[in-house]
Amino acid sequence: MTPDHGRHEADLAEIARDAGLSAWVYASRLDGPPGEVGLSAAEPVAIASVYKLPLALVWACLVDAGQLDPRERVRVPAEGRVGGPTGIAMLLDDVEISQRDAVRLMLAVSDNAAGDAILSLIGLDRVHRLLQHLGLPVTLIRHGSAEETASVMRDTGADSWASAQAALADPDRMTGTSQYDPAYASAGSAADLTAACHILWRRTGDSYALVRDAMAHQAWRHRIGSGFPHDDVTVHGKTGSLGSLRHEAAVVRFPDEHPVAVTVLTRAVRSERHQPRADAAIGVLARRAVSPLRLPMS
Repeated sequence: MTPDHGRHEADLAEIARDAGLSAWVYASRLDGPPGEVGLSAAEPVAIASVYKLPLALVWACLVDAGQLDPRERVRVPAEGRVGGPTGIAMLLDDVEISQRDAVRLMLAVSDNAAGDAILSLIGLDRVHRLLQHLGLPVTLIRHGSAEETASVMRDTGADSWASAQAALADPDRMTGTSQYDPAYASAGSAADLTAACHILWRRTGDSYALVRDAMAHQAWRHRIGSGFPHDDVTVHGKTGSLGSLRHEAAVVRFPDEHPVAVTVLTRAVRSERHQPRADAAIGVLARRAVSPLRLPMS
């Protein structure tokens, strides 16, 4: 831990409390002298679409080992495909796409259908075995976006995804879902997700570089990116959202400094879908966690 870790932890807890959030945070340098800052970093949390980050890591490992061909085509039929606002998930017809392009879509725009296709290709058992082998003991991908969506609809009694989202966001109903519970949802810890970033950045194969590049093209900078509003700071990230859950895992690099991996997982007290104050607080939490770890390259 860094010097004054207790003070940093207290600062993070105060920021989260003031924003009406429960928060789990972990940041550590990717290289150079060790350093870390955290808040409840080892606790398991339901991670929503952030599951696509460890899934992409598993895919990259399998490609690097010669067990998958990144150019092999994957067919994603329209019938039975999970919906969503981006990528393949928003299209109307059957789609055929390479594995590597599906991975890029599931990271850059959090494409639900692309994520489900890659998860189906690899299989849950193989994902679980490799995550354990990689030393990510808290990370557990239980299912993809289609099953998550179905679970939320069952829990809310809704007949459509839009109605289910509205039910979760209704402050008068205070509707919950099993997908908030790490015992039933895909889960991870802030420490594990930050460790996944370490693995991706340490390894040199083309498949790992592809995942890093896809994270650099993430479409949204309203969370961790908002804490580093500078043109010369790069943020490679993956967000996740479901109801009151708002998350992101990322790598932040300042010019001529050692990069820092940081994960901020949150659950809001309020249930509305649009909470810019909560999103901005994730940026503040990331900045507070990263700042004590900034160190020039010698």
